Amino acid sequence: MADKGSINLDGMTVPELEELIAAARGKIGEIQAEARVTMRAKLEEMAASAGLTLEEIVGAGAAARSSRKPPQKPIGKSVPVKYRSPNGDTWSGRGRPPRWLAVLEAEGKNREDYRV
Repeated sequence: MADKGSINLDGMTVPELEELIAAARGKIGEIQAEARVTMRAKLEEMAASAGLTLEEIVGAGAAARSSRKPPQKPIGKSVPVKYRSPNGDTWSGRGRPPRWLAVLEAEGKNREDYRV
């Protein structure tokens, strides 16, 4: 491992620092890729010693499934209004109560009086 003091960051310009960061990220990618290859070989060897294949253990395509993003909720779908203030502000009942409702409740009013 390189000594922390071997690179003088204080004397570097912004472009030089950005170049250093890019080089470091590239090196990290290389090290991780090499580790993946080594780890896969070790895991395949361990599986083979038990008379199995790696795919039998983790399932075919498990790596592809785990890298997928979960399905996204439809964007723009609104939630029905559950509460309406005297001046027309609304709240769906989800998340933190809005300030107008907190103020009304602090005045002793009941939240249910504003249910739509």
